[in-house]
Amino acid sequence: MEGSLPAVAELLPLSGSAILVDKILAETAEGVIAAARMLRAHPFFSAEQSGVPSWVGIELMAQTIGLHAGLEARRENRSPQVGYLLGTRRYAPVVPCFPEGSLLEIHAQRLYLDASGLGAYECSIVSAGEVLVKAIVTVFQTEGGVSR
Repeated sequence: MEGSLPAVAELLPLSGSAILVDKILAETAEGVIAAARMLRAHPFFSAEQSGVPSWVGIELMAQTIGLHAGLEARRENRSPQVGYLLGTRRYAPVVPCFPEGSLLEIHAQRLYLDASGLGAYECSIVSAGEVLVKAIVTVFQTEGGVSR
């Protein structure tokens, strides 16, 4: 299935180092699992922490949600639209940073999406089978950017 999934850059209205996720691992009608490797080249890499600060995880979650919206847009022959991260509940990582070299799986499962474009996703970041952070992420997708 991986071969049939598009590149991340085709689905997000971002470019270059602004894209923090590497690829889509799996998709369903209601969610996506993406992957990101924490390397020294990462724009938020901290040599002091020998990794990427865990607060970056909220953006990893937001971009994974964006991938879900981008896949939906692609199925409907639309271009990816700009989305907005409105907030999160209980974002409490169990680690201060994502260690250099670690492979993160970012899970985003849609809980709801209303006709205005307001939605919420249940998200988590997992590495080597350990859940590093969970959160409910609230987003808003601009008009034409969500399935109704």
